Amino acid sequence: MPLKLFNTLTREKEEFEPKEEGKVKFYSCGQTIYDDLHIGNARPYAVWDTLRRYLEWKGFTVRHVQNITDVGHLTDDGDQGEDKVEKRAKELGLEPMELVEDQIERYFEDTQAINVERQDIVPRATGHLNEMINYIEKIIENGYAYEREGNVYFDIDAFVKDYPYGEMAKKDLEQLKKEAESRVEEDSKKKNQYDFALWLNAEGTGHLMKWESPWSTGYPGWHLECSVMGQKYLGDEFDIHAGGKDHIFPHHPNERAQCFAATGEGQARYWLHNEFIQWEGEKMSKSKGNFVTVRDLLDEGYSGNALRLYLVSSHYRSETNFSREGFEKAEKELKKLKRTLKRVEKSGQEGENVLEEETEKLRKRFEEEMDDDLNTANAKQELMEYINSVNAALDQNSDANTGEAKQVLEELFEILGVELREDKEESELVETLLELRESARENEDYETSDFIRDRLGEIGFEIEDTDEGAIWVES
Repeated sequence: MPLKLFNTLTREKEEFEPKEEGKVKFYSCGQTIYDDLHIGNARPYAVWDTLRRYLEWKGFTVRHVQNITDVGHLTDDGDQGEDKVEKRAKELGLEPMELVEDQIERYFEDTQAINVERQDIVPRATGHLNEMINYIEKIIENGYAYEREGNVYFDIDAFVKDYPYGEMAKKDLEQLKKEAESRVEEDSKKKNQYDFALWLNAEGTGHLMKWESPWSTGYPGWHLECSVMGQKYLGDEFDIHAGGKDHIFPHHPNERAQCFAATGEGQARYWLHNEFIQWEGEKMSKSKGNFVTVRDLLDEGYSGNALRLYLVSSHYRSETNFSREGFEKAEKELKKLKRTLKRVEKSGQEGENVLEEETEKLRKRFEEEMDDDLNTANAKQELMEYINSVNAALDQNSDANTGEAKQVLEELFEILGVELREDKEESELVETLLELRESARENEDYETSDFIRDRLGEIGFEIEDTDEGAIWVES
């Protein structure tokens, strides 16, 4: 079955065909690394990780690149304001790179907690300054940029004579001009206010992070970084570029324009964008303070698996509202799933496979839903309905042969980033303790039996006594 993805560039679902057969080159926009990961930021990382897992499940070899922005992302998209990293570092009394090193470590701890696999290449903007300077020189040589007082700006009027510019955002040049005049503080150095910075002069500004260039001692524009790093590691034209809805304009159109201007190629063939998790009707934003971090939620007692299940429970292009009830529902679904797997393990698996037809149907329906623009919401629903079928079969006969039920659930939930495979040593230890508990019960030593149950509960294992024996899940 062919995978179809919604390409923001064309506003259509298109059959996915990589440039090179069997191989996918994939770039997703990463974190501006100045604060902890909030749950809204976590959504795209979980979604693009799921896409990577699914592509690999379908047999593709994937090279996934995701950047870290540690300089150049200003508090204002119009090339004004403070650098976000510097601003936060000053608030904490740190050097910018002190903050960056700490936040990178915390970022990977947070993403690992929600089962986001580390990307193949995670380039940092500050590690690619020479490439960025060379890239700007190419754009100037090709006639699409100009220098003013040590600043270098992209010349959109010159660019649109040869290439498209506003088509991703479905905006023409007149619209962009009006928007720039209304939202961007006027910069007398620019030919037009909708031109954007490739390099900014930091001399006399107090800006701490700055480097020598042919034009001035300064720093790169935010949009430039992803153009350079994407094409460096994936080639002038690659398959997928992904990011948040807020990148539809201006970040991704500016990235794409820079790529055309420097190389003649438009960077990616498929442009994917996720919707936001809203907070009381507004986009989560660190600047507004209306957010909750992944760490906050983990500290409240939600598991990383439950956070991941919550994040994939809606389609990535659907807007959702932050809801603790949603996390609690995900925890309940997770416990139901784990109890079902335990029941399957304890069943005698006698007779013919009573779930052969349902298992075959699940695989087919799961793939159909995922092929339809990565519809994780419907794919998850198919899995939950299958769990009901497994439990119904075991309710009828606790020794029923459920075939590959356990393997298929672990396999397909893993594609969604929900990890169900248990630690073997931990599992063996709990099973041994439950055997001791059962022996104590048989000897009517209920004090020892209750002690074992209570101690297991204290360290995070929930015990449930059933007709098929004691079942345990991580609480």
